[in-house]
Amino acid sequence: MRAATVIGAALIVALTAFACDRTAQTSTKPVDTSATQGSGAKRLTLTYDKSRKPIGGMSVEATAEGLPPNRKVNLVWGTVDGGWVIEDYFHFRGKKYTETTKTLGKADVDANGRLSTRFTIPEDYGGVHEVLVTDGGATIAQGGIEVGQTFEVQPAEGPVGTMIELRVTGLGWRTMDSTWVVNWDNQEVGFVSAASTRGSAVARFRATGPAGDHAINVLTGYMGQGYLNHEQAPNAYLPVPGFTFHVTPGRASVPAAYAEPYQRQPVPPSEVGAGGARADVAPTQGPGGTRAALNVTGLPANADIALIWGTFAGSRVSGNGFEPQETELARLKTGPDGRLTSTITIPDDLGGLHSLSIRSGDATLARTSFVIETRVVSMTPASGPAGTPVTIHLKGVGWTEYDNIYVGTYDNAYMGYACGFNTQGDVVIHFTAAGAPGVHVIDFYPGIYQGPEGGQQLYRLPQLTYADDHPGNRIPALRFSFEVTPGPARVPVPPLTGNTRE
Repeated sequence: MRAATVIGAALIVALTAFACDRTAQTSTKPVDTSATQGSGAKRLTLTYDKSRKPIGGMSVEATAEGLPPNRKVNLVWGTVDGGWVIEDYFHFRGKKYTETTKTLGKADVDANGRLSTRFTIPEDYGGVHEVLVTDGGATIAQGGIEVGQTFEVQPAEGPVGTMIELRVTGLGWRTMDSTWVVNWDNQEVGFVSAASTRGSAVARFRATGPAGDHAINVLTGYMGQGYLNHEQAPNAYLPVPGFTFHVTPGRASVPAAYAEPYQRQPVPPSEVGAGGARADVAPTQGPGGTRAALNVTGLPANADIALIWGTFAGSRVSGNGFEPQETELARLKTGPDGRLTSTITIPDDLGGLHSLSIRSGDATLARTSFVIETRVVSMTPASGPAGTPVTIHLKGVGWTEYDNIYVGTYDNAYMGYACGFNTQGDVVIHFTAAGAPGVHVIDFYPGIYQGPEGGQQLYRLPQLTYADDHPGNRIPALRFSFEVTPGPARVPVPPLTGNTRE
């Protein structure tokens, strides 16, 4: 892409400055601890409640014999560090992990060379973990334990629009153990991951459908689609939990259209220019149209300066690529003390990080940054009979490989996705209202536009664990509801002719 050759421009300098439920039945996969013993290391026997699979927070007894006597030793947990990988702020590179260890505590070996101690399993990625006894950096005993998964749904009932949370722990970091899929009444809502959160995350989706019981099934599906013949899968040892949610009459008391609150977005430190000038803006994030206070110090006295807005323009699908773009926002004058204070209006533009540069001629004297948030402009109309055309208008949709799309569901069924880059974050979505009279839920979830070739096919699917585990900025979900009223369609639907060309 052409972008690869233009990344050295001003904005990139700023961007790269930082970069009612039922319990799930769990089958077990036996762990051969002898296979994990290193040469010369004694067997570490791990004893715990065998009525259930080991999970984070469970107490384990660790014993070993034949160790060097009268020693204070370390009990060490084998694990990995890592997660999603982002490069140069906008490139999504998939996942990467490196092996590491964490100390669980110290223990005593008695005069007979026997070790007996207890430890608590950390909340960590699921799968097999080594447990080591080390003395002076050498492993003298070794065992293994397989950490399982937990799944919990809250609440168990509520009206249409109720926010449901699926809390998970122990999701694995390995490919086959890393991703689950939520089905609502046999329709896929989205995927669940905890790639960067040590196996724990919260998936969020909303209740929909007529009053009564609705099935929630959580399937393994490392490529983002549920695996139905799970018992015949290579990872059949993993759980396949199921729950029931009871939809009650009425509707949840939430707005018909809203964006969830934004988390605090990462912003690189303000750059201090060669002359000691420094620019700061407050707030550092908000939607387009935000009124922000600009404060600059250390500038030449009584000087004319330009305020420059940095963004990106182009397209990933046109073949022409994309590149940095700058726009002059204002001409300003410093005071006799070299200070500048001004209130500026943030432009409507792509969501995500933008630079604000203070420039005199061709010289950049200082630079700071602002993050644009996605906002809901409108949904029109909010009600009507089945067949009514509906339009959703958004601004501030992002441009990076991980923030460039929102993925839509209608009554918890995949509807499609919308991109923001080609229109500088200004997105208009059209669809047709459908279903029986009553309230219908439309949700737009963060997804991943694209990633490394040959990677998991999680791209352009709703990520339900967006608030905890979305790559990069953890942008929020957008929530809508439409009330289908009785009666004929507001706008007649043309008959199907088999050829839509005039």
